[in-house]
Amino acid sequence: MNRIVLSAAARTDRSTITKFTVEQFGIEQARRLRDRFEVALKALAGSPLTGCTKEELDPPGRSFRYLVVMKRFIIVYEPTDDGIRIARLLHGARNLAAELVREAGDDE
Repeated sequence: MNRIVLSAAARTDRSTITKFTVEQFGIEQARRLRDRFEVALKALAGSPLTGCTKEELDPPGRSFRYLVVMKRFIIVYEPTDDGIRIARLLHGARNLAAELVREAGDDE
């Protein structure tokens, strides 16, 4: 089975992105973005090595993969034995390395 697990940080990211998108661009744009994330997550769960690696962004002891969605957002994830674990959902303008260091101790 291709399981998708979101970390607590990724769930918070998703909520924050949705709230901001609704406030700035409306509910329809937020729905489109949510749908694009869902399609990307399902595709990644089926082919977990699709995203690229960026060792310079990885916190010590972690090896994430990265996939850009809608040219602005980055899905940060780890392949697992039965799918993927989403570490973060971040806007590309964020300081990714700093955000990922915070995630390193996060539980699901």
